Amino acid sequence: MSLYKDLKDSEISISKKYHQHIQAVFRFKKELDLFKGHFPGNPILPGIFQIEMVKYSVEKSFDMCLSLKSVKKTKFSNLIHPEKTVYLDIMVKKEDNSLFNVKATLRVDDTIAGKINMILIEK
Repeated sequence: MSLYKDLKDSEISISKKYHQHIQAVFRFKKELDLFKGHFPGNPILPGIFQIEMVKYSVEKSFDMCLSLKSVKKTKFSNLIHPEKTVYLDIMVKKEDNSLFNVKATLRVDDTIAGKINMILIEK
């Protein structure tokens, strides 16, 4: 299993609406290894995968490799099951020192599934 490959294969679209606003759409197949242990009988998308999904979207939008510096705040408010379409609304504030302040909202249908606030840094 490759985290990056699973993200790439699950990506439906990523678009930069304007310099600081990104919208992305993903759908994860139930056959992915990440669902096998999380949790048998009730598979859900792991929180760390949701964080990586946001990072991946920012990297693709800015065409650069980034590292996770810190996760300032997360709130996973609803489960994300396989085969559901996940919509990301991401706001990015690029700082002068190669830091990216990222705030993302994840939705499934009209329901907020989570909010992530993190700092990425250019590699």
